[in-house]
Amino acid sequence: MSSLTEQGRAITAQAAGYASVAERIGAKVSDYGSYGFSPRQTCALNVFFDLAQEFDSLEDLYSLAVLVLKQFFDLEAELYTLDPSGSLVRRSPDLGPTTATPPLPGELAEQPAFRDGEYRIPVRGRSAERSSLPVTPVGDALGMLVVHPRQPLTDHQILYLQKYANRVGFQLHNKLMFFKNREHIRFIRSLVHDIGHNVIVPNMYFKLLFRQLEGKIQSMSQVRETLLHGDCSSTNVLAEAMHQLGYLHERLEEQYSEIYRHFQQSSMFLETLLRQSHFDQGHYVLQKSHIDLLQRVVLPQVERFKGRLEEKGVKVCMPLYDDDTPRLVLADTGLISQVIANLLSNAVKYTRPDPDDESLTMCCRIVFVENAFGEGKPAVRVEVCTSGPPVDAADVPHLFEPDFRGRNTTGEYGTGHGLHFVREIVDLHGGHTGYHHDVCGNVFWFELPYSDPPS
Repeated sequence: MSSLTEQGRAITAQAAGYASVAERIGAKVSDYGSYGFSPRQTCALNVFFDLAQEFDSLEDLYSLAVLVLKQFFDLEAELYTLDPSGSLVRRSPDLGPTTATPPLPGELAEQPAFRDGEYRIPVRGRSAERSSLPVTPVGDALGMLVVHPRQPLTDHQILYLQKYANRVGFQLHNKLMFFKNREHIRFIRSLVHDIGHNVIVPNMYFKLLFRQLEGKIQSMSQVRETLLHGDCSSTNVLAEAMHQLGYLHERLEEQYSEIYRHFQQSSMFLETLLRQSHFDQGHYVLQKSHIDLLQRVVLPQVERFKGRLEEKGVKVCMPLYDDDTPRLVLADTGLISQVIANLLSNAVKYTRPDPDDESLTMCCRIVFVENAFGEGKPAVRVEVCTSGPPVDAADVPHLFEPDFRGRNTTGEYGTGHGLHFVREIVDLHGGHTGYHHDVCGNVFWFELPYSDPPS
């Protein structure tokens, strides 16, 4: 009985929906009948609508909005739209005249009006989903259409231009939503790569840590058996068992510290990648603070990767720096930590023997670079240096591109996403990235603007 009731409600709701749509169709037919638009005016609306669907770029839509008026009615016009900062920007500046007094955002809240012989019409979008747009509308207005008539406009022409501006606003709203949604999808796809590369793949190291932990637990069980069932009257047996217990206790403490350190880093990376603000904006949103790049980022990450490097026979040189080297930057700690982690992860995989002495080495350098971003604008640079032959010259221009893997990566697991993530995050910070080969070996580096200590 309940399912029949629900079905009846659904049918009733559907019928109400049909009635509502039919009512709106009738209202529109009545409206168009009262407008009395000429065939040419109706054709202009249809052409604008059809081409607005056809063109993919906002620039084409901007040009379309003014060129339809020009080609159908010989009306010069210019279109202004809001940008993310809240300013009104003239679009397609090479088309048509320019007003002597450009509109200001505050005028968007006003009704259409004449000013200095121009007819200014706020371009309004849909009232729904305004919070999801990449710009903040003024009421419903996304911009302004400024028309420069050669002769006084009739009331009928004014009505037509207002309806035309409404069509521009709706199409602009739809286009902005489309690009914003596409940006969100692109970001989510990239985020999936980032989580896989920066969190899931490194967490496979937990398997090794737990296997090592399991081995020590088994060793403790053997010592326990010795103490329970062995000849504990023997001073040598007891002493050996106590010695083993002491050794295992120290190793377990080390193991605990390493697992906990790895857990802290993984948690920080996940919390950083999964911030609500990233999803709201459709791109990474930085949470900057003043940090000592060495103490907060480089040293913790080098310590985290040290064991994995040494297991591969790589000698780790702790970060090389002078005590008086300025190291303060304004940065997002979580994201920049993942930048250095990506470089160190590559060092684990791609460090190769030095051509001269066959040694495997990795070291970090902290360098203060004067005028890196222009006169009087220094940077703090982090360099990760690994022994081995230089990267193939043909690969160097592509190292930081998405999904690119060089000729030297054969046999090593990778996604080709790590260095792209490095460049993306450093670019967001207004920094630089790069690669070169020197006497140390292969040097991958990034630099961030130096920041004076906060007062």
